[in-house]
Order: sequence, then C-alpha cells, then structure tokens
Amino acid sequence: MALIQPVENGKVIETETSTSKTEENGNEMGYDQFLQLLCAEMQYQDPLEPTTNTEYVAQLATFSQMESTLAMQSTIESSNANSLVGEYVIIKTTSATGATYTTEGFVDYVQKENGKQYVCVNGNLYALSDVYQVADPEYMEAMIVANAFNDQVAKLPNAAQLTLADKEDVENLTKVYEAMSSYQKSFITEDAMNKYKELIARMAELTGNSSDNGGADGEGSDTDTGETSSTDTTN
Repeated sequence: MALIQPVENGKVIETETSTSKTEENGNEMGYDQFLQLLCAEMQYQDPLEPTTNTEYVAQLATFSQMESTLAMQSTIESSNANSLVGEYVIIKTTSATGATYTTEGFVDYVQKENGKQYVCVNGNLYALSDVYQVADPEYMEAMIVANAFNDQVAKLPNAAQLTLADKEDVENLTKVYEAMSSYQKSFITEDAMNKYKELIARMAELTGNSSDNGGADGEGSDTDTGETSSTDTTN
C-alpha cells in the first residue's frame, strides 16, 4: 500500500503516522520515502526554474551512495563485534548518576537488537560502544599475576624491619616469583622488584646468621665434650 502524506508549498508535512513510521524504522529513510519526496519535488517545482533530470539523477546517486555507506558501516560493525567472541575485554559503563563502572571478562557471544550490537560478558549484555579495551588473554593473565605479586610485596615490611617471623611469607613470595614466566615477570614494577631483592637478601642474612650460630654452638659443644672425655679416659 502506498504511503500518502500531505504536501504544502512543495514540502511534505509531517504527521503522526509518518513520524511513527520513521521512528519505527530507526529514523532511517528508505527508497519508498525518498522516491515519494522526489515525486513531490517534481510535482511542485517552480515551472519557471524546473529541476533538470541531471539534478534528479545526482540526488538519487547521492542517496544510493549514502545508503551503501550505511550498509557497509553496519557490516563492519557486525564483523568487529563477531571478532570479539572469546576475547578478554574491559567495559566501562556510566550510570544515570554519572558513576562509572568497569567490567572485565571474556566475550561469550554477540547479539543484535534494534539495529545495535551487544556483547555478552559475565552473563550480561553491554553495548559494543561500551567496550573500552580489548586485551590478549596471555597479557591479562600476566598483568593479574604481576599485580598480585606487587601487592604481596607491598604488604611485607621493609628489609630493615624484617624478622624471622616473616620467613614463611618471604618463602611463599619466592615460590610465586619462581613460578612466574619471564613474560609475567616483565610486568612487575621496578619498586616491587627492588624491595623483593632487598627482602631476599635480608632474610638470607637472618637465616644464615641464625643457622651458623646454632651450628657453630652445637659443633663446639660436641667437640669440647669429646675432647674432655678422651682426656679423662687417657688420664
């Protein structure tokens, strides 16, 4: 069924029906609407200065080019959204109060609703435009491990305040460091690395002194006892 709209002085008058139709189509003009406007323009043009066929063809070509561009843009957007499936993304959303929230996780699938692309992360749908960063899974894992290491180092006291009571914590920290790959270690901050080295050196001093003293005292006692017994026996 043809769409009929009133025209006054060569201009199409917007009605409630036409407005709702435009909104229903996502505010996009199709070929039917364009041809209707073109026919209205031809019917109500100035007879003293009529529009040439070349101008009509140029308008049609411009409209076709614009529609093709929009279609291509939609295709590219869909392709970009599909390429995010399985990727680790960081999403930033802003609430009605202006607060910003960050969500991280892997994209499970993409979905198109009302002409817009959405990605599913952690069971929730987010607009494709809210995707703030896309990261390689290995990179994100390295960052998480390195940040955890940095936090553990920060919780320990400085080397000057280190005691034997911190021995277990330092040993656990060493196990974490030794289990990290070289790529993961590259994300450790310089301050955390310097403090870690100082802690290791200080703990080595503490445990080394304690072990040497105990061992020396023990060996000295045994030797003295042995020599004394031998002398007594001889005598």
